[in-house]
Amino acid sequence: MRRSAIVFTALAIGLAACNDSNSVGPTSNIAGLYSLRAINGTNLPVTFSSGRTLVSDVLTLNVDGTFSDDAQFSDGSVEVEQGFYTNNNGAIDFTDRDTGERFSASISGNILTEFVEGLTEVYQRT
Repeated sequence: MRRSAIVFTALAIGLAACNDSNSVGPTSNIAGLYSLRAINGTNLPVTFSSGRTLVSDVLTLNVDGTFSDDAQFSDGSVEVEQGFYTNNNGAIDFTDRDTGERFSASISGNILTEFVEGLTEVYQRT
């Protein structure tokens, strides 16, 4: 009886010591809501060469490896992009579900920096 208690305790300690700090794939520590703060160093709102003004953008990273990006423009229109992401120790790869477009990001603390179509977009976790 005493021997099985020791084995059980050792097993519990061993399992508790396991962590996913080196795992590949989405992890709960980056899942959450991120608000866009700046594009190429310019704080929102940002007006593009097309004349459209982006007033807000929220990126949602789900624990299951999916994402949603909801961009709202000054004319009241909303564009939603959805897809999948993988996380490899803070290097994030995104794939758009509809177009197959791929882009990347990095995360450090509460700041996620995304690189897409020549733009550098800085998000802050909310």
